[in-house]
Formats: sequence, C-alpha cells, structure tokens
Amino acid sequence: MSILLVKGIHAGVGASTVAANLAAAYTVLGHKVLLVDLDPKNLKGPWFGHPTDKASGWTDAVRCDESWKQALLRDPIGSYFLPHGSTMLTSSEYASYLDEMLAAAQDKFEIIIVSAPHDIELSPTHASALLRLRVVNPTPMCVTMLNRQIAQNPPDDKTLFVLNQCRHDIALLRDMTLVLEEALGTRLISAHLYYDIAIQEAFAMLGNVMTAATRSNAAVEFRQLATVVLSQVEKNQLRS
Repeated sequence: MSILLVKGIHAGVGASTVAANLAAAYTVLGHKVLLVDLDPKNLKGPWFGHPTDKASGWTDAVRCDESWKQALLRDPIGSYFLPHGSTMLTSSEYASYLDEMLAAAQDKFEIIIVSAPHDIELSPTHASALLRLRVVNPTPMCVTMLNRQIAQNPPDDKTLFVLNQCRHDIALLRDMTLVLEEALGTRLISAHLYYDIAIQEAFAMLGNVMTAATRSNAAVEFRQLATVVLSQVEKNQLRS
C-alpha cells in the first residue's frame, strides 16, 4: 500500500484538483485506488460523477454514530472515494479517523490518496508508506509562502512538490517557474501540470480528465505525474 498525502502550500493552489485527477489517473493505469477527502470544502464528489447537491459524506456518517464506510462511493471507471461531507471535525478527530481508514484499507487498495487542507497537520501511523505532495503555483505569493515555510520547517525526504497551473504564455509565471525549480531542485517533481480549461470543463460535467477530457493535454500530464510519483514512492519504500 502506498499513501499520498496531498496538500497545498496555501489555499487556492489546486491541491483538491490534483488529488482527484491523480486518483483517476492511477485507476486508468490499472491500480486500485481510494481517495479520502479530509477537506471541509467537500469538492471531491463532482470529479467522480457525484451530483453537486449531494453534500453528505463520511463526516456526516460518523456524527450519526454510523461507520465512515457507509459513505464509500465508486465512480464509473473504478475509482473509490470517501467524500468529506458537511460536518466539521477537530484536527484530532481527523487524525484518528484517518488512521482507522488506513488500517482498514491497507489490504484492499494499492494506492490511497489523502486530500487535506493546507492548514492541518497530519502524521499517519502508516508513515513508512507515506509520501507528502505539496502543491505549488508559479506565482510570487506562492514563492513567498514556500520560502517562509521551508525556513521554519525544512521538508524531509518524504516530501515532494507538485507544480500546478504552469503557463508559458505569461512571462511572470515562466520566471516564477524557474525560481521554484532552482529553489526546490530535485524535490520538485519533474512532471509539471499546465493550465488547461479542460480540467474545469470536466468538473462542470461531473467528471475528471480521465473520464470527461480523455484527449486533453491535462489527461496526459496527470498520467505522467502518476507514473513519476509512484516511482518515487517505490524508491522511498526500498530505502526504508
């Protein structure tokens, strides 16, 4: 079992989008995948065909003294996901339920993707199988926030960065991409994600790039990202 914890460097960088479409990419590549949503924005469902007016999820189940397993859903191509729901939990509750979910899923899924908000700290018990993916954008704000966070808490060897929303047609974003590449070095995953309106169109159609934009550049890029990330996970597991 491989665990990917996906968070943004700050809100609004597209971490939720990356987590959902990465899960779909792994499914298309033949892996059995579970996406766990810990983000109270509760936006994972539409990526997998779940109607936007259906806001219930695993947090609502546990608040009603039911099992979180009652909220497990499967999309048409075989991706499994646990939508967050409308109920807010405490940080300690999220951590406790996540450990329970990982323990229950470890023999049933090859890859578990955990999508969490940028401001929650999580240290799952199954840390040996964990790779943290921090999503960044090539913007001055993101570079500033990243520099501050690295200065306060340098990333370990199980933390990598995903560059999202790249654009070669805007000079500032090209420059910020170069700044991030120099600052992060090998910690920045080589497979970048570029701006593609097909991603938003897929969400609007209650799908992801693997189901609603199969011929888009974004679909190719997410498959490339999935392959590179899994290779890094396997290297980390061999080292440990």
